[in-house]
Amino acid sequence: MPAMNTDWKLNTPPESEVNVDADVLAMRAPLVRVHRNDEGTWSFDGPGRNPRPSKKTMLSAVVGAWPHVAALSDLDTGGAAVWSWKQHGWASEFKCECGSCDQPVAADIDRNSWPSELQPHSILSVEQAALSGQAPLTDIISTPGGIALLGPGDHRRSADLMTPVALANVIRRWPHTMQALRALKEGRGMRWNPQQLNWHEYVLA
Repeated sequence: MPAMNTDWKLNTPPESEVNVDADVLAMRAPLVRVHRNDEGTWSFDGPGRNPRPSKKTMLSAVVGAWPHVAALSDLDTGGAAVWSWKQHGWASEFKCECGSCDQPVAADIDRNSWPSELQPHSILSVEQAALSGQAPLTDIISTPGGIALLGPGDHRRSADLMTPVALANVIRRWPHTMQALRALKEGRGMRWNPQQLNWHEYVLA
């Protein structure tokens, strides 16, 4: 994946070894907490208590599978960040002393955070290579046939390359897609911009 390095935002080299929660890697749980130990090693966790069973992989593979991790360029050694479903972004995991602060918690998405305009049980088509992390998710398109999430390349895919996934599970897999899915209109696409770390809309040809 040498092309990714031109956009590399983290202060740790892409080939660095990192720990990933086994449930997150298997997509049984969303990636909601990132921390670095005193040596600077990155760990990526799902909701609940730590430590949890984890597997080793490269930092570049994690950023390829979960692009919202690239926004953590300021995360220093010893620091931790938690994904906030309400703020739709990373929040610093601080230790509150007074007991009245709204401390961010590494949690799965709940009904209270769910946008009313999205139907959690509706089915989207997801390219298998993106779902497995072999290819980055780059495009979300809305066609008369439904919504599709695709990796790099043109928009034509045969049915055998696609998998039906409930919208709730798409957002658990890729938390950064929620706002794009809310804004998506039929006949339009959303493309992820790795430099700006945001989605931009375009008209389908």
